[in-house]
This record gives sequence, C-alpha cells and structure tokens, in this order.
Amino acid sequence: MDKRVLANERVKSQIGAALFTLMTEKHFSEITVSDIIRTAGVARASYYRNFNSKEEVIEKYMENQRRDVASLITFSNSVTDIFNEEKLVEALQHYLEQKDRLLLLYDNGFGTFLQEDMNRFAELTLGDIPQRSVKRYALHFLAGAMFNTTIQWLKSGARESPRTMARAFIKMLSQDFAELGGLDD
Repeated sequence: MDKRVLANERVKSQIGAALFTLMTEKHFSEITVSDIIRTAGVARASYYRNFNSKEEVIEKYMENQRRDVASLITFSNSVTDIFNEEKLVEALQHYLEQKDRLLLLYDNGFGTFLQEDMNRFAELTLGDIPQRSVKRYALHFLAGAMFNTTIQWLKSGARESPRTMARAFIKMLSQDFAELGGLDD
C-alpha cells in the first residue's frame, strides 16, 4: 500500500482515538476540533482533509465497525441468519471488544445513531425487503431488540458470555419470529 495512504489511515486512526479519549473526560458536545487535534497530535489541515465534523469521525468509526463485523460473518441474505448461534457469538464478541467505545457513544447521546446504523446494517446484510412489505417492520423490530439487549448487556458489565447471550437472543426471538415467512406482505 502507498506510504501516503498508510500515513493518512494512521492520521484518521489517531483522530478517532483522540475523540474517544476525550469522551472519557467530557461530553461530546463540549469537545472542540482544537481539543481533538491537540490530543491526536495532528495538524488542523490533516483533520479537515479527512473529516468535516466531529460527527463524521463517529460515522467513520461506525463504518469500520460494520466492515469488521461483515468480514467476520458471512450472511446469506436471510432473516434466519439472526437465529444462527455462531454468527451471533461472533458479532457479540466483536461488540464486547468494542464495549468501551460503544458505551461512550451511547452515553454521549448517540443511541439513536447507533440504532439507525444497526438498522442499515441489517438491511444491507439480511436482504432486500421491499419498502411496502410488512417484513421490513419485522427486520427493524429484530434489529431494535438486539440493539437494546446488547447495550443493556454491555452496560451491566457483560457478565454473561457472548455464547450465553446468543442462545438467549435465539430463544427470545424464536418464540415469536421463527415463522417470519408467514407475515402478510
């Protein structure tokens, strides 16, 4: 890979790390670009060459998370993938590894942003459901249930293993959604 590309990726990483470090010290709304570049040790021009706003730094982090989860787990474009224990374990293990950052985002008012990101991820990975299909609501219901349960699991210290949580998800979701194909379109 080109040295300039590698250097630019390093700068982006430093900026993201700096923002998360600062979020441990003060609320996102109180953090300035000057704070970020000072903490990251990068020039203001480097910041603005890569990002237009603090929110864009968060968007880049979430984009990387979607990519990382997608690279770990191959989905078959079927809602039944939600009931695959191994895929859930891999996803939950990844979220556990990202626990501190995800909770920082959640605690700084990005819960809706995280939920919308999970909705987009579900739509992209679990298939192309027509806009007017009732199944789309089921997909969002499942994504919301999984998001909220995952956040609560992380907030409570993730005492249960990813495997235990995956089994709990499957049990909770399969009680009512095992037959998604039966929904009227």
